[in-house]
Amino acid sequence: MNFEFDEEHRILRDAVREFAEKEIRPYGKEYDEKGEYPWDIFRKAAKLGYVGADIPEEYGGSEMDYLGCAIIAEEFTRADSSIGSAVLTASLGCPMVRYFGTEEQKENYLPLVVKGKTPSAIAITEPDAGSDVQAIKTRAERVEGGWKLNGTKTFITNGSISDWVVVLAKTDMSAGYRGISAFLVETDRDGYEARRIKKMGLNCHDTAEIYLKDLFVPENNLIGNENFGFYQLMRFFNESRVFVGAVQLGMAVGAYERALEYAKQRKAFGKPLIEHQAIQFKLADMWKDIEAARLLVYRAAWMIDSGKADPAFSSAAKLFASETAVRVTYEALQIFGGYGYSKEYDIERYYRDARVGTIYEGTSEIQRLIIARMLSGKLRF
Repeated sequence: MNFEFDEEHRILRDAVREFAEKEIRPYGKEYDEKGEYPWDIFRKAAKLGYVGADIPEEYGGSEMDYLGCAIIAEEFTRADSSIGSAVLTASLGCPMVRYFGTEEQKENYLPLVVKGKTPSAIAITEPDAGSDVQAIKTRAERVEGGWKLNGTKTFITNGSISDWVVVLAKTDMSAGYRGISAFLVETDRDGYEARRIKKMGLNCHDTAEIYLKDLFVPENNLIGNENFGFYQLMRFFNESRVFVGAVQLGMAVGAYERALEYAKQRKAFGKPLIEHQAIQFKLADMWKDIEAARLLVYRAAWMIDSGKADPAFSSAAKLFASETAVRVTYEALQIFGGYGYSKEYDIERYYRDARVGTIYEGTSEIQRLIIARMLSGKLRF
Protein backbone atom coordinates (compact mmCIF):
# COMPACT_ATOMS: atom_id res chain seq x y z
CA MET A 1 0.00 0.00 0.00
CA ASN A 2 1.54 3.28 -1.14
CA PHE A 3 0.38 6.60 0.28
CA GLU A 4 2.76 8.71 -1.82
CA PHE A 5 1.73 10.66 -4.92
CA ASP A 6 3.35 9.45 -8.11
CA GLU A 7 5.46 11.95 -10.03
CA GLU A 8 2.57 13.05 -12.25
CA HIS A 9 0.36 13.93 -9.30
CA ARG A 10 3.21 15.69 -7.46
CA ILE A 11 3.88 17.86 -10.49
CA LEU A 12 0.16 18.60 -10.78
CA ARG A 13 -0.11 19.57 -7.11
CA ASP A 14 2.87 21.89 -7.32
CA ALA A 15 1.60 23.55 -10.51
CA VAL A 16 -1.91 24.03 -9.14
CA ARG A 17 -0.58 25.38 -5.85
CA GLU A 18 1.59 27.91 -7.68
CA PHE A 19 -1.40 29.06 -9.75
CA ALA A 20 -3.69 29.24 -6.73
CA GLU A 21 -1.22 31.21 -4.62
CA LYS A 22 -0.68 33.72 -7.41
CA GLU A 23 -4.11 34.00 -9.05
CA ILE A 24 -6.60 33.11 -6.29
CA ARG A 25 -5.30 33.83 -2.79
CA PRO A 26 -4.61 37.59 -3.17
CA TYR A 27 -8.15 38.34 -4.35
CA GLY A 28 -10.32 36.48 -1.83
CA LYS A 29 -11.32 39.47 0.27
CA GLU A 30 -11.94 41.63 -2.80
CA TYR A 31 -14.34 39.22 -4.45
CA ASP A 32 -16.09 38.40 -1.19
CA GLU A 33 -16.85 42.07 -0.62
CA LYS A 34 -17.89 42.70 -4.24
CA GLY A 35 -20.05 39.58 -4.30
CA GLU A 36 -19.20 39.06 -7.96
CA TYR A 37 -18.40 35.87 -9.81
CA PRO A 38 -14.62 35.69 -10.53
CA TRP A 39 -14.88 35.50 -14.30
CA ASP A 40 -11.27 36.39 -14.98
CA ILE A 41 -9.92 33.73 -12.61
CA PHE A 42 -12.37 31.17 -13.99
CA ARG A 43 -11.08 31.79 -17.51
CA LYS A 44 -7.43 31.60 -16.43
CA ALA A 45 -8.06 28.30 -14.64
CA ALA A 46 -9.91 26.93 -17.66
CA LYS A 47 -7.04 27.88 -19.96
CA LEU A 48 -4.72 25.72 -17.85
CA GLY A 49 -7.11 22.76 -17.89
CA TYR A 50 -8.21 23.04 -14.26
CA VAL A 51 -11.95 23.40 -14.97
CA GLY A 52 -13.75 20.12 -15.64
CA ALA A 53 -10.32 18.50 -15.65
CA ASP A 54 -11.68 14.96 -15.94
CA ILE A 55 -13.56 15.65 -19.19
CA PRO A 56 -12.09 13.73 -22.17
CA GLU A 57 -9.70 15.51 -24.50
CA GLU A 58 -12.06 15.08 -27.45
CA TYR A 59 -14.39 17.57 -25.77
CA GLY A 60 -11.63 19.99 -24.79
CA GLY A 61 -10.84 18.62 -21.33
CA SER A 62 -7.61 17.40 -19.75
CA GLU A 63 -8.93 13.83 -19.27
CA MET A 64 -7.45 13.79 -15.79
CA ASP A 65 -8.14 11.03 -13.27
CA TYR A 66 -10.39 11.77 -10.31
CA LEU A 67 -7.51 11.88 -7.85
CA GLY A 68 -6.09 14.71 -9.95
CA CYS A 69 -9.43 16.51 -9.72
CA ALA A 70 -9.39 16.12 -5.94
CA ILE A 71 -5.89 17.61 -5.81
CA ILE A 72 -7.02 20.63 -7.83
CA ALA A 73 -10.05 21.10 -5.58
CA GLU A 74 -8.01 20.96 -2.38
CA GLU A 75 -5.42 23.43 -3.64
CA PHE A 76 -7.98 25.92 -4.96
CA THR A 77 -9.95 26.20 -1.72
CA ARG A 78 -6.78 26.05 0.36
CA ALA A 79 -5.84 29.32 -1.37
CA ASP A 80 -9.30 30.87 -0.93
CA SER A 81 -12.51 29.26 0.23
CA SER A 82 -14.86 31.36 -1.88
CA ILE A 83 -13.07 31.96 -5.18
CA GLY A 84 -11.69 28.44 -5.23
CA SER A 85 -15.09 26.89 -4.72
CA ALA A 86 -16.75 29.19 -7.28
CA VAL A 87 -14.30 28.25 -10.02
CA LEU A 88 -14.41 24.55 -9.19
CA THR A 89 -18.20 24.33 -9.39
CA ALA A 90 -18.24 25.73 -12.93
CA SER A 91 -18.43 22.18 -14.24
CA LEU A 92 -21.41 21.05 -12.14
CA GLY A 93 -23.62 20.30 -15.15
CA CYS A 94 -20.95 18.43 -17.08
CA PRO A 95 -21.03 14.92 -15.54
CA MET A 96 -24.67 14.32 -16.44
CA VAL A 97 -24.00 15.29 -20.06
CA ARG A 98 -20.68 13.45 -20.20
CA TYR A 99 -22.04 10.14 -18.94
CA PHE A 100 -25.58 10.13 -20.31
CA GLY A 101 -25.80 12.76 -23.05
CA THR A 102 -25.82 12.18 -26.77
CA GLU A 103 -22.67 12.73 -28.80
CA GLU A 104 -24.18 15.94 -30.13
CA GLN A 105 -24.87 17.20 -26.59
CA LYS A 106 -21.32 16.41 -25.51
CA GLU A 107 -19.76 18.15 -28.50
CA ASN A 108 -21.96 21.23 -28.22
CA TYR A 109 -21.93 21.89 -24.47
CA LEU A 110 -18.92 20.39 -22.69
CA PRO A 111 -16.31 22.48 -24.56
CA LEU A 112 -18.12 25.68 -23.58
CA VAL A 113 -17.27 25.01 -19.93
CA VAL A 114 -13.75 23.60 -20.13
CA LYS A 115 -12.70 26.43 -22.46
CA GLY A 116 -13.94 29.04 -19.99
CA LYS A 117 -16.84 30.42 -22.00
CA THR A 118 -19.54 29.67 -19.44
CA PRO A 119 -20.04 27.83 -16.15
CA SER A 120 -22.68 25.10 -16.09
CA ALA A 121 -25.32 24.16 -13.53
CA ILE A 122 -27.52 21.32 -12.37
CA ALA A 123 -30.97 22.16 -10.98
CA ILE A 124 -32.28 19.60 -8.52
CA THR A 125 -33.36 21.32 -5.28
CA GLU A 126 -36.78 22.95 -4.99
CA PRO A 127 -38.44 25.06 -2.27
CA ASP A 128 -40.23 21.95 -0.94
CA ALA A 129 -37.76 19.26 -2.02
CA GLY A 130 -34.12 19.17 -0.94
CA SER A 131 -32.70 15.84 0.13
CA ASP A 132 -35.98 14.12 -0.83
CA VAL A 133 -35.36 14.21 -4.59
CA GLN A 134 -38.41 12.14 -5.47
CA ALA A 135 -40.60 14.93 -4.02
CA ILE A 136 -39.70 17.43 -6.75
CA LYS A 137 -42.70 19.09 -8.41
CA THR A 138 -41.12 20.59 -11.51
CA ARG A 139 -42.80 18.80 -14.38
CA ALA A 140 -42.00 18.17 -18.01
CA GLU A 141 -44.99 17.55 -20.27
CA ARG A 142 -44.73 16.15 -23.75
CA VAL A 143 -45.79 18.55 -26.48
CA GLU A 144 -45.32 18.49 -30.22
CA GLY A 145 -41.60 18.35 -30.98
CA GLY A 146 -40.40 18.20 -27.40
CA TRP A 147 -41.23 19.07 -23.82
CA LYS A 148 -42.67 21.97 -21.85
CA LEU A 149 -41.18 22.58 -18.39
CA ASN A 150 -42.86 24.28 -15.44
CA GLY A 151 -41.61 24.64 -11.89
CA THR A 152 -39.24 26.37 -9.48
CA LYS A 153 -35.71 25.37 -8.49
CA THR A 154 -33.79 26.96 -5.64
CA PHE A 155 -30.20 27.20 -4.34
CA ILE A 156 -28.90 26.47 -7.83
CA THR A 157 -25.18 27.16 -8.18
CA ASN A 158 -24.49 29.22 -11.33
CA GLY A 159 -28.21 29.41 -12.04
CA SER A 160 -28.17 33.06 -13.14
CA ILE A 161 -24.83 33.11 -15.01
CA SER A 162 -24.69 29.79 -16.89
CA ASP A 163 -25.55 29.45 -20.56
CA TRP A 164 -26.99 25.99 -19.92
CA VAL A 165 -28.44 24.07 -16.99
CA VAL A 166 -29.29 20.41 -16.43
CA VAL A 167 -32.84 20.39 -15.01
CA LEU A 168 -34.36 17.42 -13.18
CA ALA A 169 -38.12 17.23 -13.73
CA LYS A 170 -41.00 14.80 -13.32
CA THR A 171 -42.07 13.14 -16.57
CA ASP A 172 -44.40 10.78 -14.70
CA MET A 173 -45.98 12.51 -11.72
CA SER A 174 -47.29 9.26 -10.22
CA ALA A 175 -44.08 7.21 -10.36
CA GLY A 176 -42.00 8.80 -7.59
CA TYR A 177 -38.26 8.59 -8.25
CA ARG A 178 -38.96 6.29 -11.20
CA GLY A 179 -40.65 9.16 -13.03
CA ILE A 180 -37.80 11.71 -13.11
CA SER A 181 -35.91 12.76 -16.24
CA ALA A 182 -33.02 15.11 -16.95
CA PHE A 183 -33.13 17.91 -19.53
CA LEU A 184 -30.55 20.23 -20.99
CA VAL A 185 -31.96 23.75 -20.81
CA GLU A 186 -30.35 26.75 -22.51
CA THR A 187 -30.88 29.74 -20.24
CA ASP A 188 -31.69 32.13 -23.09
CA ARG A 189 -34.93 30.25 -23.82
CA ASP A 190 -38.26 31.98 -23.26
CA GLY A 191 -39.66 30.98 -19.90
CA TYR A 192 -36.33 30.85 -18.04
CA GLU A 193 -35.88 33.37 -15.25
CA ALA A 194 -33.30 33.41 -12.46
CA ARG A 195 -32.98 35.53 -9.32
CA ARG A 196 -29.76 35.56 -7.33
CA ILE A 197 -29.95 34.57 -3.65
CA LYS A 198 -27.97 36.42 -0.99
CA LYS A 199 -26.18 34.08 1.38
CA MET A 200 -24.20 33.90 4.60
CA GLY A 201 -21.02 32.88 2.79
CA LEU A 202 -19.56 31.96 -0.60
CA ASN A 203 -20.45 35.47 -1.68
CA CYS A 204 -18.73 35.34 -5.05
CA HIS A 205 -20.64 32.17 -5.88
CA ASP A 206 -23.70 32.63 -8.02
CA THR A 207 -26.61 30.92 -6.25
CA ALA A 208 -30.05 31.42 -7.72
CA GLU A 209 -33.71 30.59 -7.65
CA ILE A 210 -34.90 29.51 -11.08
CA TYR A 211 -38.39 29.90 -12.47
CA LEU A 212 -39.47 27.77 -15.43
CA LYS A 213 -42.71 28.88 -17.03
CA ASP A 214 -43.94 27.02 -20.10
CA LEU A 215 -40.32 26.64 -21.16
CA PHE A 216 -40.04 24.58 -24.33
CA VAL A 217 -37.09 22.30 -25.02
CA PRO A 218 -36.87 20.08 -28.11
CA GLU A 219 -36.95 16.30 -27.92
CA ASN A 220 -33.18 16.03 -28.33
CA ASN A 221 -32.60 18.02 -25.13
CA LEU A 222 -33.56 14.99 -23.05
CA ILE A 223 -30.40 13.68 -21.34
CA GLY A 224 -30.24 9.90 -21.21
CA ASN A 225 -33.43 7.85 -20.99
CA GLU A 226 -36.86 9.15 -20.07
CA ASN A 227 -37.73 8.38 -16.41
CA PHE A 228 -34.15 7.35 -15.61
CA GLY A 229 -33.03 10.73 -14.28
CA PHE A 230 -32.90 9.60 -10.66
CA TYR A 231 -30.58 6.69 -11.43
CA GLN A 232 -28.39 8.99 -13.49
CA LEU A 233 -28.32 11.40 -10.56
CA MET A 234 -27.05 8.69 -8.23
CA ARG A 235 -24.06 8.20 -10.55
CA PHE A 236 -23.53 11.95 -10.44
CA PHE A 237 -23.59 12.00 -6.61
CA ASN A 238 -21.08 9.14 -6.34
CA GLU A 239 -18.49 11.47 -7.86
CA SER A 240 -19.73 14.91 -6.89
CA ARG A 241 -19.75 14.10 -3.18
CA VAL A 242 -16.09 13.12 -3.33
CA PHE A 243 -15.41 16.39 -5.13
CA VAL A 244 -17.26 18.34 -2.42
CA GLY A 245 -15.19 16.46 0.15
CA ALA A 246 -12.02 17.68 -1.56
CA VAL A 247 -13.38 21.25 -1.69
CA GLN A 248 -14.13 21.15 2.05
CA LEU A 249 -10.77 19.53 2.78
CA GLY A 250 -9.05 22.46 1.11
CA MET A 251 -11.02 24.92 3.23
CA ALA A 252 -9.94 23.10 6.37
CA VAL A 253 -6.30 23.13 5.26
CA GLY A 254 -6.42 26.84 4.40
CA ALA A 255 -7.93 27.74 7.77
CA TYR A 256 -5.50 25.51 9.68
CA GLU A 257 -2.43 26.94 7.96
CA ARG A 258 -3.52 30.49 8.67
CA ALA A 259 -4.21 29.67 12.32
CA LEU A 260 -0.87 27.91 12.69
CA GLU A 261 1.02 30.88 11.28
CA TYR A 262 -0.91 33.31 13.50
CA ALA A 263 -0.25 31.17 16.57
CA LYS A 264 3.48 31.38 15.91
CA GLN A 265 3.43 35.17 15.63
CA ARG A 266 0.84 36.29 18.19
CA LYS A 267 2.03 36.56 21.78
CA ALA A 268 -0.03 36.26 24.97
CA PHE A 269 1.22 36.19 28.57
CA GLY A 270 4.76 36.71 27.40
CA LYS A 271 5.09 33.93 24.84
CA PRO A 272 3.71 32.92 21.40
CA LEU A 273 0.25 31.35 21.37
CA ILE A 274 1.67 28.11 20.01
CA GLU A 275 3.61 27.60 23.25
CA HIS A 276 0.35 27.50 25.23
CA GLN A 277 -0.93 23.97 25.68
CA ALA A 278 -4.55 24.95 25.08
CA ILE A 279 -3.63 26.21 21.61
CA GLN A 280 -1.33 23.27 20.94
CA PHE A 281 -4.20 20.84 21.58
CA LYS A 282 -6.46 22.74 19.19
CA LEU A 283 -3.86 22.67 16.44
CA ALA A 284 -3.10 18.99 17.07
CA ASP A 285 -6.77 18.04 16.74
CA MET A 286 -7.13 20.16 13.60
CA TRP A 287 -4.10 18.50 11.99
CA LYS A 288 -5.31 15.02 12.96
CA ASP A 289 -8.78 15.53 11.51
CA ILE A 290 -7.42 17.05 8.29
CA GLU A 291 -5.12 14.09 7.72
CA ALA A 292 -7.99 11.65 8.35
CA ALA A 293 -10.25 13.57 5.97
CA ARG A 294 -7.56 13.59 3.29
CA LEU A 295 -7.21 9.81 3.50
CA LEU A 296 -10.95 9.34 3.08
CA VAL A 297 -11.25 11.80 0.18
CA TYR A 298 -8.24 10.43 -1.68
CA ARG A 299 -9.31 6.82 -1.17
CA ALA A 300 -12.80 7.59 -2.47
CA ALA A 301 -11.22 9.32 -5.50
CA TRP A 302 -8.95 6.31 -6.05
CA MET A 303 -11.97 4.01 -5.94
CA ILE A 304 -13.63 6.06 -8.70
CA ASP A 305 -10.48 5.82 -10.81
CA SER A 306 -10.34 2.07 -10.19
CA GLY A 307 -13.92 1.56 -11.34
CA LYS A 308 -14.99 0.73 -7.78
CA ALA A 309 -17.02 3.84 -6.87
CA ASP A 310 -18.86 3.12 -3.64
CA PRO A 311 -21.78 5.26 -2.40
CA ALA A 312 -20.79 4.62 1.22
CA PHE A 313 -17.21 5.80 0.69
CA SER A 314 -18.37 8.80 -1.35
CA SER A 315 -20.77 9.76 1.42
CA ALA A 316 -18.15 9.14 4.12
CA ALA A 317 -15.64 11.37 2.32
CA LYS A 318 -18.15 14.16 1.95
CA LEU A 319 -19.49 13.76 5.49
CA PHE A 320 -16.18 13.66 7.33
CA ALA A 321 -14.43 16.33 5.24
CA SER A 322 -17.32 18.80 5.49
CA GLU A 323 -17.72 18.33 9.24
CA THR A 324 -13.96 18.60 9.64
CA ALA A 325 -14.01 21.90 7.73
CA VAL A 326 -16.69 23.26 10.08
CA ARG A 327 -14.74 22.19 13.18
CA VAL A 328 -11.39 23.40 11.92
CA THR A 329 -12.62 26.82 10.78
CA TYR A 330 -14.38 27.23 14.14
CA GLU A 331 -11.24 26.48 16.11
CA ALA A 332 -9.07 28.50 13.75
CA LEU A 333 -11.23 31.56 14.34
CA GLN A 334 -11.01 30.90 18.09
CA ILE A 335 -7.21 30.97 17.89
CA PHE A 336 -7.40 34.36 16.18
CA GLY A 337 -9.63 35.66 18.99
CA GLY A 338 -11.29 39.01 18.32
CA TYR A 339 -9.24 39.51 15.17
CA GLY A 340 -10.73 36.34 13.74
CA TYR A 341 -14.18 37.91 13.98
CA SER A 342 -13.04 40.97 12.05
CA LYS A 343 -12.77 41.40 8.29
CA GLU A 344 -9.06 42.06 8.63
CA TYR A 345 -8.16 38.38 8.35
CA ASP A 346 -9.29 35.66 5.95
CA ILE A 347 -10.41 33.33 8.69
CA GLU A 348 -13.90 34.80 9.15
CA ARG A 349 -14.53 34.16 5.45
CA TYR A 350 -13.40 30.54 5.74
CA TYR A 351 -15.68 30.12 8.76
CA ARG A 352 -18.70 31.40 6.82
CA ASP A 353 -17.87 29.57 3.60
CA ALA A 354 -17.26 26.16 5.17
CA ARG A 355 -20.61 25.98 6.93
CA VAL A 356 -22.68 25.09 3.88
CA GLY A 357 -20.58 21.98 3.24
CA THR A 358 -22.69 19.92 5.63
CA ILE A 359 -25.84 20.93 3.75
CA TYR A 360 -25.41 20.95 -0.03
CA GLU A 361 -24.95 17.82 -2.16
CA GLY A 362 -26.86 15.98 0.55
CA THR A 363 -26.88 16.94 4.23
CA SER A 364 -24.75 15.19 6.83
CA GLU A 365 -27.88 13.38 7.96
CA ILE A 366 -28.45 12.00 4.45
CA GLN A 367 -24.82 10.87 4.19
CA ARG A 368 -25.17 8.95 7.46
CA LEU A 369 -28.40 7.41 6.18
CA ILE A 370 -26.70 6.25 2.97
CA ILE A 371 -23.79 4.73 4.88
CA ALA A 372 -26.16 2.97 7.31
CA ARG A 373 -28.25 1.54 4.47
CA MET A 374 -25.15 0.28 2.70
CA LEU A 375 -23.99 -1.41 5.89
CA SER A 376 -27.36 -3.08 6.36
CA GLY A 377 -27.63 -4.06 2.70
CA LYS A 378 -30.83 -2.06 2.31
CA LEU A 379 -29.74 0.57 -0.20
CA ARG A 380 -32.17 -0.18 -3.01
CA PHE A 381 -33.92 1.85 -5.71
